[in-house]
Amino acid sequence: MRFLKICRVFAKYNVFYKLTSHRNDILGKRLRLAFEELGLTFIKIGQILSMRYDLLPRKDCEELQQLLDNVNPLSLPVIYQIIEKEYGRPHSLVFKKFYELPLGSASVSQVHKAELFDGRLVAVKIKRPNVDYAFNKDIKIMMSVAKTVGAFVPVLRRVQVTKLVKYFESWIQQDLNFPLEAINMQKIADQYSFGQNKFRSDLGKGLFIRPHLELCTTNIIVMDFIDGIPMSRKEEILANPAYNIEKSIKTYVSAAMRNWFRDDISHYLFQADPHLSNILALPGGDAANIDCGLISELSKKEGEQCRNLIIAVYLQDLKKVLRIATAMCGVNYEKYAPIIQPDIEVYLSKTKSEGFGFWFLDFARIMVKNKIKFPLYLTTFGRTNVILDGLINTYFPEKTTLDIVGEELKRQAVWETWQNIKQADWLQLAYAVSEKIKQGPAIITEIINDPLGVISDIARVIKTAA
Repeated sequence: MRFLKICRVFAKYNVFYKLTSHRNDILGKRLRLAFEELGLTFIKIGQILSMRYDLLPRKDCEELQQLLDNVNPLSLPVIYQIIEKEYGRPHSLVFKKFYELPLGSASVSQVHKAELFDGRLVAVKIKRPNVDYAFNKDIKIMMSVAKTVGAFVPVLRRVQVTKLVKYFESWIQQDLNFPLEAINMQKIADQYSFGQNKFRSDLGKGLFIRPHLELCTTNIIVMDFIDGIPMSRKEEILANPAYNIEKSIKTYVSAAMRNWFRDDISHYLFQADPHLSNILALPGGDAANIDCGLISELSKKEGEQCRNLIIAVYLQDLKKVLRIATAMCGVNYEKYAPIIQPDIEVYLSKTKSEGFGFWFLDFARIMVKNKIKFPLYLTTFGRTNVILDGLINTYFPEKTTLDIVGEELKRQAVWETWQNIKQADWLQLAYAVSEKIKQGPAIITEIINDPLGVISDIARVIKTAA
């Protein structure tokens, strides 16, 4: 029955829509209405699409962004009933004051502001009833379709479509697991604590909320309340002179990037769903992460591979990108580097004007094209960067992620180079650099005209001498 309903709803809004009252609606609105009617799983898909300016026209994306925090709210009696069931007592005995108007209403939960009896303000995230059951039904249908289609379409087997569905399932299951989210919230706050103060003079503070674990239950998370404006409310932010949205976005993305380049942690946690409603803009250019429903993790090795790829692409270092590509995918360099080199050359030329999402997902596409299996963490990490690209594109359509956080990336490239210098054989290094200096005045012109190329050359010299 559910499968038939899915087919019927999509047919109504996207096949036979010209025969209905939706004949003049844009695709984004028709998709939004279909996703809303089908519920949680499809709302999540709509949220992902809402940030994909590379796939859909801007108007369609903006229409789908209503799914981020504008889902029909639960009634107050239902909210109070859930609170009483979770705590075994009425809401008035748990919270000194409970604000009736929700701060946001999304596919999985609804959030309200409240005051504890000790005077602290908190945000109360309450899970919608029956969402676990609805999602499990939908994921079974998606898996059946993926297996059937994958059996007949070779390219989908190379993309590992069934594994992607399992990844999607694990993401949503995590989003539904409130006790796990509360723990992840604490871990994220601990790992990103360096950003609580201004970690660069031209940036603001990056705040990461903490849970009140003693009040968290299976279906409720109580966390710090931070007074800001969700980045989904673009007009409200732009109209407020106390806010500096470009600085807030730079602060948030730079905090994430700074964490990718740390050597003092054994694994890297990152927000896998950094969409507009999960990030608050704060006055003065500060920013806050307010949701940890979807947290992904990279091992130390995976994190190093991702950051090495970022630096190699930034420096336009073809040979290093080829080395990283074959190492990531576990294939022989001598055999596969010549095969993928033409595609990588085109890819590098495009990365100069594309966001970080492209850097990872087009990299994966090249592997698929050449029948090379790639590690699935690239899909997760790439998707996160696509969402960050969408965040930037929402406010600055003419800019890429590199335009926004180029200074931070340059800082990290210099830091990586310095780490290599410390490991280098100084005699070999001095000789190699002196050979470069022998170019005389030409090197000055080269530095002026192609500073990234010079940095790349020096980085290769250092790596060779190490």
